[in-house]
Amino acid sequence: MSRPGDRVSLVGGIAFLLLGAILCLDQLEVFSLTAGLAAAAICAAAGSALVASGLEPDRPERADE
Repeated sequence: MSRPGDRVSLVGGIAFLLLGAILCLDQLEVFSLTAGLAAAAICAAAGSALVASGLEPDRPERADE
């Protein structure tokens, strides 16, 4: 029996990886990351996880046996 994937964890993980890549490129001086752009990237990563959690359907409650 296969379980559906957890979309919130997937989106959060991808956002976390992209944020880490942006920070690595800044350290390698590929581009200059200002405080405003860093704040926008962090807000975008958090927002994408929040949107994914809002779009996830409610799970039915399990009855304890």
